[in-house]
Amino acid sequence: MRRVAPHLEGEVSVVGGAVRDALLGRPAGPELDLVVEGDALALARRLGRELGGRVIAHPRFGTAAVELPHGDHLDVVTARRERYSRPGALPEVAPGSLADDLARRDFTINAVAQRLSGPGAGELVDPHGGVADAEAGIVRALRPDAFEEDPSRLVRAARYAARLGFLLDGETAAGAREAAPSLDPGGARVADELARLAEEPTAPSALALLGSLGVPWLSRPGGGSLRERFTALDEALARPGAPDLPAWPLRLGEALDPETLARTAIPGWARALGAEGRAGAELAERLGPGVAPSEVDRLLRAAPPATAVGALSRGAEAVAGWWDHRRDREPAVRGADLVRAGVPPGPAIGRALAEVRAALLDGLVGGPDEQLDLALRVARERR
Repeated sequence: MRRVAPHLEGEVSVVGGAVRDALLGRPAGPELDLVVEGDALALARRLGRELGGRVIAHPRFGTAAVELPHGDHLDVVTARRERYSRPGALPEVAPGSLADDLARRDFTINAVAQRLSGPGAGELVDPHGGVADAEAGIVRALRPDAFEEDPSRLVRAARYAARLGFLLDGETAAGAREAAPSLDPGGARVADELARLAEEPTAPSALALLGSLGVPWLSRPGGGSLRERFTALDEALARPGAPDLPAWPLRLGEALDPETLARTAIPGWARALGAEGRAGAELAERLGPGVAPSEVDRLLRAAPPATAVGALSRGAEAVAGWWDHRRDREPAVRGADLVRAGVPPGPAIGRALAEVRAALLDGLVGGPDEQLDLALRVARERR
């Protein structure tokens, strides 16, 4: 805010999460939401120019994003009012005042603002009792029909309650229970909120709250609680040699039942990762004690990376051993060696090298001479 304030013109306020977190004494994040009672696009271009940021404008909606150096982010929007033509539809918007803009928000704790410039600079604006609710630790919807108007708010309510350690107020909880059975992750807005929820450290608590409210499509993971499963996934992803995968799709793979995951409106690659991670349960059973290193190698070379992560998260330590010591271990003998020894190019060479690799991993052959003898024997037997 100190960086931004000198470059503001007109009536500009910071709203929502930044104000809420400041009231709660929580660390500031890298984002600010600015509401402009005037031309938001002109202000965004000015801020981008003065602060060396990249401006992404959306003239149709009167909004812009300003990506600042070092990862800071501004959302600059024209103050507006909203109307929903039907439940779950995108809102119809029109220019409005700061009071209109706060009234369209989801929960009282997010319907607070501080004026940064203009006649009321420095004023805290709290028309809906958000400060009192923040002090009381309550998530309260602004309107009785909040979840009917936008079902994704149900997921958002659980996310905020878990993140902040708050409770839903009675009327909000009743509305959430009424809306929960019909909550549809096949809708983009609900799915986007689920993805945001799954990224947070408090995701298990948020999902448990959704389950207690009656959301029907949440999974009941075996082998521990959802919190334990998420921790195990995070630990598997942090192991040396682990693939560089985002955690949130793997978490959703654990949290949603398979049929729901398959129709959730997240990107296709994320659905695939979630399903592959969940398949790690079956792979872990096949990688139990006593499995030969060559069989471990065969199974893991055939498995998607997310499935290997899922297997390790279920206790298949053979995965970590393969990443550390065996995945990149190659025989000393090469196909060219076999050709020079008289083996014609063809499938026999590939089969011979595969058997040498397996024997090497199992400790059945030693140096290059032994490996070449085995490769030639296999290749010639199968010609």
